[in-house]
Amino acid sequence: ITRGNAIVCTGVGQHQMWAAQYFDFIEPRRWLTSGSMGTMGFGLPAAIGAQFARRDLTVIDIDGDASIRMNLGELETVTTYNLPVKVVVLNNCGDGMVRQWQKLFFKGRFSATDKSLHKKDFIKAAEADGFPYAVRLERPEDLARVIREFIEFDGPAFLEVMIDPDACVYPMVGPGMSYSQMITGEHIASRDSVVASESGPVEMF
Repeated sequence: ITRGNAIVCTGVGQHQMWAAQYFDFIEPRRWLTSGSMGTMGFGLPAAIGAQFARRDLTVIDIDGDASIRMNLGELETVTTYNLPVKVVVLNNCGDGMVRQWQKLFFKGRFSATDKSLHKKDFIKAAEADGFPYAVRLERPEDLARVIREFIEFDGPAFLEVMIDPDACVYPMVGPGMSYSQMITGEHIASRDSVVASESGPVEMF
């Protein structure tokens, strides 16, 4: 839909990895992310700055439900200046990246990664901050239609996409592992079968 011309910003988490893997670009300086710095909340203010700088381009913040909470108040900045920023939140009701590590390396002992009890309604939050387009996507069969109307909407737009809380992002390198031990998951062909294992005690310093 964007033909690779959009500026894409991200927060930190699984959504960041998926965006890097699946979004195509045809121009330089179109990918704004904090990389491995782990700066949760980076995506939305980065998108705001990018839209101020490039009014002629579509700017998309691909964010996660945990990451965007760090700077959720900036939704008001978007509508205050009527910036046509497109904000998409991949909502797995938790800290997906941390949950993935807990699932793979700590025997599924989940600690502080489940946000489902908080019942945050991101659509109401976006509407309260003046977003004229605020939609929740829950059915895969609606994906193509909703994505197109979201991107083509003339003005600030907010899209919440409900995703599987147990979805994992691959490839990944586990604690104490080398690149040769990279875990590729079920959808990526691997030369060797690497099995996730619980990490032992380590000394940081």
